[in-house]
Amino acid sequence: MAQTEFDALKYVQTDINGTARYMGMAGAFGALGGDASAIKDNPAGLGIYRRSELVGTMNVLFQKSSSTWNNTTGMSDLYKIGFNNLSYVIASPTWRSENGNEGLLSSNFSFGYNRLKSFNRSLNIKGGPSASSMTHYMADLTGNITGNDLTYTNSYEPFDNTDIPWLSVLAFEGGLMNENINSEGKSSWSSLLANTETATPAYKLFEKGYLDEYSIGWAGNFSNKFFLGATVNFQSLNYSAISSYSESFSGLGGMSLKDSIYSNGNGFNLKVGTIICPADFLRFGLSLQTPTIYVMTDNYYSKLNYDTDLLGYISTPGGYSNYQIQSPMLLNASAAFIIGDKGLLSAEYDYANYTGTRLRSETGDADSFDSENEGMRNNINNVRTIKIGGEYKLTNNFSLRAGYANSSNATAPGAVKSVRYNTLRTDMEFFQHNRTDYLTAGFGYRESGWFIDFAYMNKMLSETFYPYNSNPIAERNPNLAVNPAKLTTSNNNVVVTLGFKF
Repeated sequence: MAQTEFDALKYVQTDINGTARYMGMAGAFGALGGDASAIKDNPAGLGIYRRSELVGTMNVLFQKSSSTWNNTTGMSDLYKIGFNNLSYVIASPTWRSENGNEGLLSSNFSFGYNRLKSFNRSLNIKGGPSASSMTHYMADLTGNITGNDLTYTNSYEPFDNTDIPWLSVLAFEGGLMNENINSEGKSSWSSLLANTETATPAYKLFEKGYLDEYSIGWAGNFSNKFFLGATVNFQSLNYSAISSYSESFSGLGGMSLKDSIYSNGNGFNLKVGTIICPADFLRFGLSLQTPTIYVMTDNYYSKLNYDTDLLGYISTPGGYSNYQIQSPMLLNASAAFIIGDKGLLSAEYDYANYTGTRLRSETGDADSFDSENEGMRNNINNVRTIKIGGEYKLTNNFSLRAGYANSSNATAPGAVKSVRYNTLRTDMEFFQHNRTDYLTAGFGYRESGWFIDFAYMNKMLSETFYPYNSNPIAERNPNLAVNPAKLTTSNNNVVVTLGFKF
């Protein structure tokens, strides 16, 4: 009665995030290894290390978002400082490394923390006048429920009625819809707006949180030709969002709906990977991540302010859900070309089977989420990410880097958010993901015992925003189809990594 496939997708998607060297090359490190963040993509990269290392990374985010909605523009910005990773690598040569180049030459271990994703975002989407209003959606969602069943009392009725959507209670108490009773005594609902009235919408969103990973890894170097690695990973998810959707009516007053959600979860997975070096100048990498089972808890709360024939506000009681999310399997294939002792080129292909994401009950039963998991197949796409990066040494100590990456659309073009008739949540908005592009650059300076790297990454996220799903209403009256907003979010990351070798 709460989660949808859009919630699940948001939580399981990761990002290109890590050390400055890794980000400066757009994360194209699967076949290269030798970097703390490369281990999280392909654990075999741990086997490339010849010396032990301690490394940490800071990230400064400058974010700007812009939107166009019904010929009206909106802007917002955000500034955040974060911590990307902290890793300790133990390079442990075996006796064979001193007596030849055959067999297991080193057995390396790693202990790492990596921030896989930051949820931090601020949006301010402003729209122009529209014939479509959320009040039409509220009336349609309410269906044939009677006004008596929607009347609020101090005992939290009808919120305790499991057959009633909480959004309908708020709409009824706020006077946002009118009850119509036919000759048979059956109720139906319509918007309080007259046919000639319009609504001018606006939407604000503030998100924060993270998806962090703590890992223990091992990798072996076999004859400097074959590298094999594995990591055991514990993931921690923390997410919160405060949103406000408002409408001002051309005839009278308006409304504002504020939603708050707080989510926490923990998960566990395994990663295995290999790197093959058929020649000194050529490397191929392949890795696989098992699905992650997140044990989740959501808490949510809503408040409606209304200015119609009535004036005031109404709030929902606090709601909560305990459930599970099964993330998809992830596949990574990569290749790298070493250009003498001066440079390298690397490419990587990541494939995420997001249609295989599943919502499950607290006990692991998927049957209670049949419709949402069916929506996962219809509304969500499998995503491929292509990464290309390069590095060139100007001197033995100083290197320049650059890269580009692209992720395909994670949602189907016609994806819509459908909620259950008795949903407890009142946040009806959803975002269609169109594409994500990354442009990166960086440089680094290295001495025998330490190094420092800097990187800049511009992440450009293109989305389409809908405040609610108007399709059922538009089938009866095309004039009430909601126009979406076009949204672009630009994340400018400045990253610095400091490491010590010993």
